[in-house]
This record gives sequence, structure tokens and C-alpha cells, in this order.
Amino acid sequence: MAYEMRAGQGSLFKNDQKTTDKHPNLKGRVMLPNGEVRWVSGWTKTNVAGEKWISLSIGELCQVQGQAAPSGGYGQPAYAAPVQQAPARKIDLDDDIPF
Repeated sequence: MAYEMRAGQGSLFKNDQKTTDKHPNLKGRVMLPNGEVRWVSGWTKTNVAGEKWISLSIGELCQVQGQAAPSGGYGQPAYAAPVQQAPARKIDLDDDIPF
């Protein structure tokens, strides 16, 4: 069964192409509530007490409707999940008022 992105959800994966401390430990995609699919990066950090935590950054759009997805990066595939649009509704502009 294939993974289907839903609004408000995403995935992070280990960044196999990390070469410096400035590169994120984790990379992935997230679908925002408005349907935009964006890149997300994560850095694992440790506080003074020795507790680990993850710092996140949400980046550029993965795919703009009607355009090709950008090439992958940091080990990510060169595709993005399609953004679904609601079907257009027909608007009745009949202004006849029965008086």
C-alpha cells in the first residue's frame, strides 16, 4: 500500500547526504492544511541537561500545481505528491425574481 499525504501530515527521513553540521539530520515533506506540499528539515540537538530534541524548518514548495516537481535533494525523490483541488462548482446566475 502506497503512502498518501494528507493535510497537516508529513514524513522525515535520515539525511544520508549530510556532510557538515549545518546540513539537517532529517529531511522530508509535509502537507500544510491549505494543501501546499513543502520541504521540511530537522536537526537533532542536545540541551544543557543532556535531553535530545529536534529543531524543524519548513522550506520551499515541493510542487506548484501545473508545474513539474523540483529535483530531489538530500536523498529525497525527485517527485512530490499531487495536490488535490476541490471540483469547481457551477454558479447559477439566473436573476429572475418571481414577483
